[in-house]
Amino acid sequence: MKRLNKMWIGTLMGILVPFIALVIYQQIKFTSISLLEFFRAYEQIGVLSHVISLAVIPNLLVFFGFIQFNFLKAARGVLLSTFLFAFTVLIMRFI
Repeated sequence: MKRLNKMWIGTLMGILVPFIALVIYQQIKFTSISLLEFFRAYEQIGVLSHVISLAVIPNLLVFFGFIQFNFLKAARGVLLSTFLFAFTVLIMRFI
């Protein structure tokens, strides 16, 4: 299991988990539209950055899971990806 304790694995998980959460939300809530239309609709009403911010919440589970198993390097990678999402949301809101 120690092979999972790598920063790049945590970063990858931290990027994939929010995307998977968005796909699951879209498939449950908006089954009649595609994923691209889903993103375009939220962009048109100006809340795409809010949706991305909420999609990062499942990273908490991944982060604390890595902490629980003492995979501190992987947890650091999840934290890095969360900061990257935060930076992206800041750019989206203010530019």
